[in-house]
Amino acid sequence: MKDLVKDPAPVTGQDSGPAGREAAGDTGSRKLGDRFRAWRLVVEAPSRATLLISGLLTILTWQLPAFSPIEPKGDYDYGLLIAMARHFGLSFGDRIATTYGPLYFLAIPSTTVRAEVAVGFLFWFVFTTGCLAACFQAFQGRIGTRWAWVACGALAVSFSIVPLTGVITATPGFVAVLAVCHALGLLPKWAERAFPVVMGLVTAAMLLTKFSVGLMCGPIVLGAVLVRPGRRLREFAEFAVSGVVGLVLLWIVAGQPPTQVVQYVVRALSVGSGHAQSMGLEPTNSAWEYLVAAAVTIVLAVGVARIKVDGGWRWPLWLGLLAAGWLLFKQGFVRHDSHSAQYFAVLFALGVLFAVLQRSAVLAMVAAVSLLAQAASFGGGLWTIDPVHSLHTFADGATVVASGSHRDAVQEDARAELRKRTDIPQRFLTRIGTQPVRSEPFDQAIAWTYGLTPAIPPTLLNYGAYTELLDKMNESWIADDVNAPRFVIRENTRITLDGRFALWDPPRTELAETCRYTLVDSTDRWQLLERGPNRCGAERELSSTHLAAGQSVPVPTAADGVVVARVYPEQSLAERAWGFLFKPDDLNVSLDGEAFRLPWTHSDAPLMVSAPQEPSVKLAGRPLQAGNLSMSAPGRVVFSVVGRK
Repeated sequence: MKDLVKDPAPVTGQDSGPAGREAAGDTGSRKLGDRFRAWRLVVEAPSRATLLISGLLTILTWQLPAFSPIEPKGDYDYGLLIAMARHFGLSFGDRIATTYGPLYFLAIPSTTVRAEVAVGFLFWFVFTTGCLAACFQAFQGRIGTRWAWVACGALAVSFSIVPLTGVITATPGFVAVLAVCHALGLLPKWAERAFPVVMGLVTAAMLLTKFSVGLMCGPIVLGAVLVRPGRRLREFAEFAVSGVVGLVLLWIVAGQPPTQVVQYVVRALSVGSGHAQSMGLEPTNSAWEYLVAAAVTIVLAVGVARIKVDGGWRWPLWLGLLAAGWLLFKQGFVRHDSHSAQYFAVLFALGVLFAVLQRSAVLAMVAAVSLLAQAASFGGGLWTIDPVHSLHTFADGATVVASGSHRDAVQEDARAELRKRTDIPQRFLTRIGTQPVRSEPFDQAIAWTYGLTPAIPPTLLNYGAYTELLDKMNESWIADDVNAPRFVIRENTRITLDGRFALWDPPRTELAETCRYTLVDSTDRWQLLERGPNRCGAERELSSTHLAAGQSVPVPTAADGVVVARVYPEQSLAERAWGFLFKPDDLNVSLDGEAFRLPWTHSDAPLMVSAPQEPSVKLAGRPLQAGNLSMSAPGRVVFSVVGRK
């Protein structure tokens, strides 16, 4: 089995006779081949067989399809809108504000742009194959060839259990394993030397793909490069320079204004800071996951604490893993709807690593518990692992890249399916014509499906405007007579994501829309709104009331205008600290006993509660005319009326 690791050693001497010299050959090509093989041994480069097996594992566990916008909601919306934003040249610095950057196609490569599918597939194939080869060579010296391949195969399987999240799952998992191996000097020389530069570039790419993943990877790599004596300064400089230069260059290559990369980072941090306050979700049947996560985390923390570095520091690695683990835990458990599978995947990767390092069957069992928890958390179970499906997914994406006609057929099939699902009336389409149109709260594929001119809000989707800054950005966009869309297609429903109220998601933007758009057509499922002059005047306070949790207060009436409520829920210092470290309890605001989840970051925003005379806010056949309001937390509510001109 040794030939799976290294190529045969090169010839170092000459044959004794002329025939031998002729057989050895003195040609330049033979010498070049000898030198190449010698160089491979010096850098401990993986053999062709190692790369072949690693590449095969990558393909057989492939879970990154080339997306078509066949689903009108969710991540498909984000992927399609980002592709559209890049197509129309919108800046992700000052025009678009999300934690998903201009390289988001690395996470969701869309068939709308074949080149992005090619780049996305090539990136993940090279990254995953290289990581598996480096892990194999690091493991092989500890547990032998066969078990090293078993460990690498287990990592590949784990990272493929959660489809569509290779960025969130595989990247921090591989980075954590390789970082520990680098700190301990276990990586082969080629991976050891390339680690700071490559990880700087990977971190930069992740910051422009899904910002939170870049934040997770950065501390881990930084901790690893600061561990070993005699190379800290050099490796830190390599990591920092490659990361910063890579960030700027990738930003420019993605077609973004060079001077706005800092603005992108600042806004992404702002967006991320509001995630826990607004996107939290806690199902009642998943409490067991906290127990498993806590037990496995404690065991692995002991393993990390026992790491010994010859003559070096350990605390940078500890701090790096701690910071990344906290971010990953929040990523997995703030929105606790199978996102926790990503946390368990990284725990499993570290469990496998420590089982290899200590040759421990107990740690292998701990890793197995993490793998089972990951599969159960995602819901598909281990039986969803299907190498044939993975191979088909990879081949289909490759075919999209290679064949324009195949891509066109995929696109047309997707459009036909979406027309069937959305069923927008022809009279809507005729009235819209070539004018810009946006869809809300979801269904951003409508413009692409029907060949309309899309209007893209700064936060891409309504529910993404979950902080005051983001809501005000969308509000300003709606209020802009030059850039705002002429039409809005709205789903005729009161409820959006997580039981939120459609007219509060987000509040300032929806109020501005009510002031500037009128209902011109509707069906049972859809409403068509058209832009007109601003019909709203000044806001005038009506009353202010303190209320206990669950206490109802009457909503004032107004002869004309829109009655809005601003809520100010109270939180103790301990509750605020818990909300920062993890996530706050749900905040619910009820109208006539019907509860709606409100992000904490929308307190002080104008919540429309009564406008019975306004047809555009009549959703699901019910006019907006609340008689009383209550809140799940104690606090204060201020009622005002926004007058009508």
